[in-house]
Amino acid sequence: MSGSRWDRLSRPAVLAVGVVLGAAVTGGCWLIASLAGGESSAEKTFGTSGTLTLIDSSFSLLEEGEVCTGLSGYSDIRRGAQVNVTGADGTLVATGALGGGTKTALGCEFPFEIEGIPQGSKFYTVEVSHRGGLTQTEAELRSGGLVFTLGND
Repeated sequence: MSGSRWDRLSRPAVLAVGVVLGAAVTGGCWLIASLAGGESSAEKTFGTSGTLTLIDSSFSLLEEGEVCTGLSGYSDIRRGAQVNVTGADGTLVATGALGGGTKTALGCEFPFEIEGIPQGSKFYTVEVSHRGGLTQTEAELRSGGLVFTLGND
């Protein structure tokens, strides 16, 4: 009896071996392609940071470094207030939140950080609560240090 090993295997066994080999080759190609330099999702996004300073004469009673929060017409300016980033088309692309307020020489300062901003928009608008936004380029956002000032003396 002559013939190859394949001749002695049943048809279902040959098909099973073919399926396993096909899956292995496909998986190997996918792994090589993903390791060969495709950008990860983390590289397609970036973050920014900044501060909002609330200027109000009611803070004059506090010492620098004390905890503070918005009062009366500024009660929405507090730890946890939402910070929104929209793309050029007006679509919400990322959110962050204000950190706790600290009394400074200027007023009550709230830090914020926003992660996961998708790259590639012509410009972005950053808005704290419902108080109007700052429009920035991607380069300006990437550099951080955004400064919002709200209120009056």
